Amino acid sequence: MTIRSIKWTASFSTFAAVLAVGIGLPERQATAQIQAVPREGVSFNDTVTARVTVETIDPDTRTVAFTLPTGRLLLLPVAAGVPNLAAIDDGSLANVTYTEVVTMLNLRQKGPGSREARQDQMSPKPNQLDIETGRFTLTVVAVDLANNTVSVIDGRGGAVRTYSATSIAKQDMLKKIKVGDVVIGMTTPLMITAIAAAR
Repeated sequence: MTIRSIKWTASFSTFAAVLAVGIGLPERQATAQIQAVPREGVSFNDTVTARVTVETIDPDTRTVAFTLPTGRLLLLPVAAGVPNLAAIDDGSLANVTYTEVVTMLNLRQKGPGSREARQDQMSPKPNQLDIETGRFTLTVVAVDLANNTVSVIDGRGGAVRTYSATSIAKQDMLKKIKVGDVVIGMTTPLMITAIAAAR
């Protein structure tokens, strides 16, 4: 009786293991079918200067809420060395310099989703969610491996932005980006380093 019990238990355990594997495999295959193609990302530190509309300034917490020309609303802390916050009125125009992290994901022109990304990039009406979250779609116009830089431009025009790859990981990423690639990513603003009323 004991041997039969042990055999029955072993058989049941084997059946349960096969069943678990059988159930698990289709789920993994389905996930792989709908999962986005992985894209390697690289982050750059950047400094931005823009003419903005000041929504409100809190001198006690040293934070400023302002709207960029793109329509994106930011609320950022102000660096300790920045004076005269009280001299800037709510609703006024100001020149603000702030730091940010730019994270780029490489999306090849022939890769999945690239056609839609290029259509979004060329649209005269930017997506409101993209504006609010700082998502961007740009085209690579230059890759300088000798100087470890990549230059990008918005499809609707504007200035060419150049970012320096200062680490080995970033430099390796540059080798995988080609001129003409569509690059998507995010900007994460960090801190205001200068602010002055616009004249």
